[in-house]
Formats: sequence, structure tokens, C-alpha cells
Amino acid sequence: MDYETPDGSQFSLREVYADDAKGRSVFQYTSITAFVDGKPYAGKSEQRVEDVDDADILGLLRPVPAENIHPPFSANFTQAPSLDHAAHYLKAPSFMYEDSEPGRTFVADCLLNEATVLERLRKHPHPNIVGYHGCVVKDGRITQLCLQRYKCSLEDYVTQGLSRQQREDLFEDVISAVKHLHSLGLAHNDICPQNVCIDSDGRPAIVDFDSCIPFGEKLLKGVAADRGGGELLSDRENDFDGLDDLKYFLDEFDDEGNTERGP
Repeated sequence: MDYETPDGSQFSLREVYADDAKGRSVFQYTSITAFVDGKPYAGKSEQRVEDVDDADILGLLRPVPAENIHPPFSANFTQAPSLDHAAHYLKAPSFMYEDSEPGRTFVADCLLNEATVLERLRKHPHPNIVGYHGCVVKDGRITQLCLQRYKCSLEDYVTQGLSRQQREDLFEDVISAVKHLHSLGLAHNDICPQNVCIDSDGRPAIVDFDSCIPFGEKLLKGVAADRGGGELLSDRENDFDGLDDLKYFLDEFDDEGNTERGP
């Protein structure tokens, strides 16, 4: 559950599970994370999300070391312009309670990787890859990434009703973007309907590049990593698998935006 308070503070509540000896998924705790005045906080509750009292949340939160979440800003990077709410979307790092442990920089490392990749793509743009405007910086650290704001996600767009030709054109545009990434020696590693957005002209753009790394490097997150099977590497095959899943998703819909499962 995610929500924002009137003062702009952002809160996220996520239930954490673990498998028991019989392989059953058992609730452990609710992870509570927040950005208050732009600073990260984290806590946990033994209660389920629906039972967590809003009045108790602030008392459960503790500051998270800035270096865990926000990597240093490089002078080689682009600093974001003044925010234009109509044109810009600010992407803040997503984290969990366990990411608040001292010395744990996984979230900051992913944000730095995404900024590095987007800086490279800024020099080698493609119309079907997310527009990037630079890093939001505070106290010398990257707090957010300033990206192009899109009309909606692909998941929402297809339910509005698209002809088969429109769906095929969307898919071809995504393929073109993936080929462009591969020509730069990069794999996205997380191609899925949730990571494709649609602009005001109905054109798709691949988003979410925190798992995009050069071929052969160790993969820590993304759809491919979630499949398990030991240590996985960044590979164009991960994107081909994602494209297959995306094609299957698009083929489920008819011209009215319905699927075999109904509207």
C-alpha cells in the first residue's frame, strides 16, 4: 500500500513473507518505509497491513542512512531542471525495512546504475525509450530521477480498445527499442507490460532501467532474476523472454479491450 500525505510525505507498507519448513509462505512482518521532507525512514510492524494503525506509523519509523538509499551525484551526470509537473515525473528509489541496515547500499547502487544507464541513453536516444532529464540532487546525493511523464501504462492503455494492427505496431516499437539497447551492449532484463508506458500520441516507451546492465554482468533484480535458478547474468535472452511474454499479453486482448477472462 502506497499513499502520500497532504504535506508531500510518501509512505509505503509492504507485507514480508518467508517459507516455513513445509514450503508454506508465512507472514513475518509489515515493512514501513517513508520519505518525509525528502529524507528516508523505515520501520516494521508485527501486524498485517490492514491492522497497522496510522497513528502508530510515525512512532515506528527511524532514519535510514542517506548512503543506503541515495548515491553520490557525479559531476559527469546531468542535473534536473526546475520541475514541470505536466511534463516531468520524479522517480524516487523504492526500498524495504531491511534496506535500512547500516552498510546496506543495494538501493543506492541500483539508483546509481539507473542514472548511469540513462545518462548513456541520453547521448544515444531512442523514441521508444523513456525520456530522461537528469538527477534531482540534495546535499550532493541523487534523491530522484527526473523522467518524462507519460499518459498511462500499457496495462491501462490496452483496456481502452486497440485494433490488432495498433497492438502489433506497439509491439514492433518495443522491439525497436530493445534492439537499440542491445546495439549498445545493454540488456534491460525486465521487459514486461508494467515497464512500458504510453505517451499522449499513443507511442510506447520502455521505462524502469535499474536492472539494465551490460551483457555478462551479474543480475541482481528484474523479471529474469525473479525466475531464480542460481546466479543469473544480464543477457539479451532475458529480453527475448520478456518480449515473448509481452506479445502473449497483447494477444490476449480483442479490439474492444477485453480478454478471455472478461473486461
